[in-house]
Amino acid sequence: MFIEALMLGIAIGLFRGGNLKSLRSAHIRMSALLVLAFLIQAALSFMMLAGSRLFLDFRLVFYAVSYGLLFIALFFNLNNKAVWLLILGSLLNFAVIFLNGGTVPIAVEALEKAGFTNRLELIQSGRLLQYQLTEGPGGWLAFLGKRLTPPAAYPIRQVFSIGDLVISMGLFVWIQSLLMGDGHYQKARVIRIDHKGKIWR
Repeated sequence: MFIEALMLGIAIGLFRGGNLKSLRSAHIRMSALLVLAFLIQAALSFMMLAGSRLFLDFRLVFYAVSYGLLFIALFFNLNNKAVWLLILGSLLNFAVIFLNGGTVPIAVEALEKAGFTNRLELIQSGRLLQYQLTEGPGGWLAFLGKRLTPPAAYPIRQVFSIGDLVISMGLFVWIQSLLMGDGHYQKARVIRIDHKGKIWR
């Protein structure tokens, strides 16, 4: 759902008069940390799916490192109010994973509603160890886990958490602000004074 949020944000941003040139020239502080955090998350998901014992046994460490890098990068971009939504959503997701021992609670009802019977069977058979099935209302960890699905009319089937929804809202607002030119920072200019006392900028 993050991709849909970005695409919708771009479309609405352009409709509001934004410019793709503004997006290309926008300065996102600590962007390298954002990329690194994403790569660690992607590698962790892939290696756990492949059954790597190293990544499965130390998944909490990998999660902590990736989220730590993410929070550091977002902290340096707090000038944009949308970043607060990204931080809140990420905190919700990280709290659930950390307090649940490195696994993501996912509702059986949501998987069935979305038609993900194959994924449900994989989790039940123990082949997707990053997920833990929950049934019924459960506790607050289950409440913050992946238990939501989009309306039936929505073309893309998916199961997501409250944290995912908040992150999507943040991405939707953030990408619009960048298109509107709100993500730029003025570079400091050096003021020089020549031998005649004239100021050059």
